[in-house]
Amino acid sequence: MTAPLIFIEEMKVETIIGVSDWERALPQILVIDLEMALPQLASTTSDLIGDTIDYGIVAERIKAVTSSHTFKLLEPLAHLIIETLEKEFKSPWMKLKISKPQILPQVKAVGVIFEKGSRP
Repeated sequence: MTAPLIFIEEMKVETIIGVSDWERALPQILVIDLEMALPQLASTTSDLIGDTIDYGIVAERIKAVTSSHTFKLLEPLAHLIIETLEKEFKSPWMKLKISKPQILPQVKAVGVIFEKGSRP
């Protein structure tokens, strides 16, 4: 059996990010998608929140990181989010996508995708 995953889809956060002065003048909206493997299979049978990863708390951690740090590039922000979540939630595998919507003409979004660990 493969490990169950939790996911957060299209979470919107505000942060100061960008290389150009015009990008850094005001907070921008980023869109975050996250998948995390659960560190144990107990959640599939126990029905206890303590046996799983609480995605509400995960969302709070992501918001805390994005609101308390500024970066020029998405890559160090993605790295910090993954490191923060890995340390607290012990997920053996994570996939994080951060998108900057409508930052380039005729482009829906640009961004980065980070994957860390081995998907069980």
